[in-house]
Amino acid sequence: MDLETRQKLCQLVAGIIIADDILDEREEKFLDRLIASFEIEGGRDAVFPLVDRDEAAAQIKQLPKDAQDEGMRLLIEAACLDGQIAPEEREYLLAVAKTLEIPETQLAKRVAQQLGSTSPV
Repeated sequence: MDLETRQKLCQLVAGIIIADDILDEREEKFLDRLIASFEIEGGRDAVFPLVDRDEAAAQIKQLPKDAQDEGMRLLIEAACLDGQIAPEEREYLLAVAKTLEIPETQLAKRVAQQLGSTSPV
């Protein structure tokens, strides 16, 4: 995956993390680890501007299929970090899933699986 794609994925993840206007410590650490693992220079500053759900849906559609799949996986993981899905996070996930033609039932199943595997820090 090229640098621009990795940076876009980080922007999408940062967008869902702040969608509910609450930045949990687990979410911060997740984003920092993602930025580091994707070798994005500049830290969190590199993920600006943050994107809302509509922008996220438009941006993910432009990515290669493998990046779309990875992006959806990361978005679900990020949304589930605190053990619950806020309404804003759910709307973000639904907008992206719709763009990727992922049925809502499949999204719900993936979220439930992730929530079941999320252990408290």
